[in-house]
Amino acid sequence: MAQKTNAIKTFFDPHPGFAGATIPIPDKVRKVARKLNGKSMTLHQAVVKIQAVTNGAVSIENGWIALKLSESNAKHIFRVIRFR
Repeated sequence: MAQKTNAIKTFFDPHPGFAGATIPIPDKVRKVARKLNGKSMTLHQAVVKIQAVTNGAVSIENGWIALKLSESNAKHIFRVIRFR
């Protein structure tokens, strides 16, 4: 089911940093996620804030916002922050 981007959500559980990934989540994205933690706003507003600091693809998933990065032949998907 597609998420309504104008729906107001509360954001929580930002990505902690490295957390066992092959590459760490970009520092600028991690900092934005920490600033979103505990805030309420539309999904669209949150995506715009994250997209402003990365060239990766930011998308809304089921209960979380994802960042997809490609490097050579590798693809990385990060759970940037959850929402409810």
